[in-house]
Amino acid sequence: MAVIERTFSVEAPQERAFAFLADHANDAQWLPGLADPRNFIGAGTDYRWEVTYKMAGMSFNVAGQVVEHTPPSRHVVETRSGMVSTWDWTLEPEGNGTRITLRMEYTIPVVAVGKIAEKILLKQNEKAADEGVANLQRILG
Repeated sequence: MAVIERTFSVEAPQERAFAFLADHANDAQWLPGLADPRNFIGAGTDYRWEVTYKMAGMSFNVAGQVVEHTPPSRHVVETRSGMVSTWDWTLEPEGNGTRITLRMEYTIPVVAVGKIAEKILLKQNEKAADEGVANLQRILG
């Protein structure tokens, strides 16, 4: 499994930053490659949705589910269809803003993309993570 970790700060208070991240209708606003969020149901750890993730010219339909929801400090999501991943968000107050840590573990579907493309995609995903952080800092101040 590949791992991406990022820690960054935003000006938004912890509660506002958490609310934005925990509402997965917002994901396509900040995460490159995500499109068409849909079929939102439930709340808290019953919250589920679907999204299309585009990578290397291919589209993957992904179903997400919240597995831990502790406002305003921790939010963990797993995807198990299309792509397998765990997104573990930790938020802490920092002055008037928030310090956010994301640890994402994921598996690239090698059968779909091939072993050589896997190495390229790992680097592309690192770049997408940096772009996502920059987008969140723009949106959340």
